[in-house]
Amino acid sequence: MKQIHVLGLSALLLVMSACDVTDSYQRDGEDFSKVSESTSHALMNGDMTANATILDIAASNDDFSILAQAVLFAGLDDALSGRRQFTVFAPTNDAFAALLDALDLTAEELLSEENKELVKSVLLYHVAPGNRDSGDVVDSDQIRSLQGSFIKVASGENGFFVGNAENGFAQLVDVDIFASNGVIHVIDAVMLPPSEFNPGSKGKENGSGNGFSVMSDKPDQTIVEIASGNNNFSILVQAVVFAKLDGKLSGRRQYTVFAPTNDAFVALLESLGDDAESLYKDGAFVEGNEAFVRDILLYHVAPGNRPAEDVVESDRIRTLNRSFVFVNEEDGSFFVGNDANGFAEIIATDIFASNGVIHVIDAVMLP
Repeated sequence: MKQIHVLGLSALLLVMSACDVTDSYQRDGEDFSKVSESTSHALMNGDMTANATILDIAASNDDFSILAQAVLFAGLDDALSGRRQFTVFAPTNDAFAALLDALDLTAEELLSEENKELVKSVLLYHVAPGNRDSGDVVDSDQIRSLQGSFIKVASGENGFFVGNAENGFAQLVDVDIFASNGVIHVIDAVMLPPSEFNPGSKGKENGSGNGFSVMSDKPDQTIVEIASGNNNFSILVQAVVFAKLDGKLSGRRQYTVFAPTNDAFVALLESLGDDAESLYKDGAFVEGNEAFVRDILLYHVAPGNRPAEDVVESDRIRTLNRSFVFVNEEDGSFFVGNDANGFAEIIATDIFASNGVIHVIDAVMLP
C-alpha cells in the first residue's frame, strides 16, 4: 500500500486546484451550479428527507459513495449519525476521482491503514460544528472546522468557494441538503487543511503533531481521563490531583476547561526563577501550595459545556474561581485571560468529553 505524506498531498492539491477565485471577494449574489441530475432529484425533491442523518444521505447517494467509504474508514460514522448538529462540505465522487487521479492512487490505496490519520484529518476539515445553512456560510469570512483550522469563504464570478489560500478552494455546487443532524453543502473538490498556522487555530489531530484531538475518539471519557491519556497535559493532571479537583472533573456535571500544556507550565515555572522550587520540585508540586494551585486551576474552569463557537462569541466567561476570563481576538486568533496578568492563546478547541469540553491554551492564566 502507498502511504501519503501531507506535504506531497498538499503540493498536488495546489497544482490541481482549478477554482478561479478573484482577488476581490464580493458577495453580490448566490450563483450555485448543480451536481448531477440524480443527486438534485433525489436530494431536493423529497426522495431523501430531513429524517435521515448526514451519513444516511451520503451512503444512499451514488455521488457520495467514496465520501461515505472514507467516513466509515476514518471512524467518523458515529459522529455523523448522532444527534449533535454538524455542517458538512461534501466532496462528490468526481472530486475524489480528481484527487485520486492526481495522486495516481485507487480509492482502496488511499483508504489504507497507514493513511488513516491523514484521511481523518482531511475529513474533519470538511466538518464544522452547528447547523449552518447557505446564507450563514456565504455571510461568513471563515468557519472553524473540527480539524481545528479555519475554512475560508470567498466568492468569485462563478459563485462561492471554501478552502484556504495555501491549498486552493472548492466551489459550492449544491447547498442546504438538510439532515436530522445538520446540513450538507456539496463541493466540487477535496479541501486540504493548511499545513502552516491558520488564523484562530494551531491544533493538530490526535496522534500527530502536538497530539491534540478536536473530536474525541471516546466521548465517554471524562475530562480527567482525556487529559491523563495525553502526555501534553501530564503537569496539568498532576496539578488537578494535587489540588483535589480530580473528583469534580470526573463527575457528571458539565464543565469547560481551558487546558494549559506542559510547555505552558514550564514557562510559568521559568518565569518564577529561584522561587519555582517552592512550588514545584523534583517533578511534583510542593505540599502547602494546595490552595494556591487550586485557585489558579479554578480560573481555568467554567461551568457548562461551551464549544469554541460559544467561547469566541463571548466577551467574558465566569469561572469557578468566581473571576472572569476575558476573550480577545487579534488577527483571527483568540486569547483568554485578563489585562492584569496577560492572555493565553487558544491553540486547539472542542476536545469533547462525557462531562464537558477542553480547549487547549499555550500559557497558564493567573486570576
